[in-house]
Amino acid sequence: MEKKIEVSKEILELAKKIKEYRTDVKIVNELNIKKEALEKQVGSLEKNIKILKLSTMEQNKLLSQIKGLMEDKKELKLALEKSKIAYSFIVTRPSGASNTVVGEISREVSKAQQEILIASPWITHIIEELSNFKRESGKKANIRVITRLIREDIEKGVTNLDKLRVLRDRFGADIRYNNGLHAKIIVIDNSVAIISSANLTKKGLSVNYEAGICLRERRIINEVTQFFNDIWKESQPLTQQAIENALSDKER
Repeated sequence: MEKKIEVSKEILELAKKIKEYRTDVKIVNELNIKKEALEKQVGSLEKNIKILKLSTMEQNKLLSQIKGLMEDKKELKLALEKSKIAYSFIVTRPSGASNTVVGEISREVSKAQQEILIASPWITHIIEELSNFKRESGKKANIRVITRLIREDIEKGVTNLDKLRVLRDRFGADIRYNNGLHAKIIVIDNSVAIISSANLTKKGLSVNYEAGICLRERRIINEVTQFFNDIWKESQPLTQQAIENALSDKER
């Protein structure tokens, strides 16, 4: 007959605690394993974040460069558009040409607000353009004219004294002459300059093959205006006495 062993209450409690401890140790070990795995994941994530951060910086840098290039492209486009506006090639013939010397003169003179500068050795045709300007705008711009005053030119009709008198009397033009003049220039309001090989005559504007350029670039126009003013200072007033002297060859 087996002998029954009695286990005290204290031993049972101790056994229970040992069992619970072993369970806790197992849980702790499992948690440690999970912790290590999590730490590895965190490390990998931090590495990826660092790479992503660097990648974002590179992207931002690249985007900044692209933005700069786009701005440069925009400025270049504006500069190209401006250059198209600033310079235009003009001719007298053939008649079907889109940009003609007389067309530009008429168009720009009609928009004059303050001053019209005219330099041409021979002048017979400019009255109509100025008449249109005065009739359409009702304005009175300051007009300065430089031409030549040579007897042969007057006799040939390439210098028309009647037209010059109209410029002076009807339009209030201040006219001077310089027999060394060969340039053909018109400047309107110091904002447009028309420079061509064409004299302001019927033949020069509509018969001969002449060419030139219409400028709207302020820096160059300032130089053209200065050139005109330099000639102006070295020219003489077109007085009745000067005309009589020219006709009698005293100026030759």
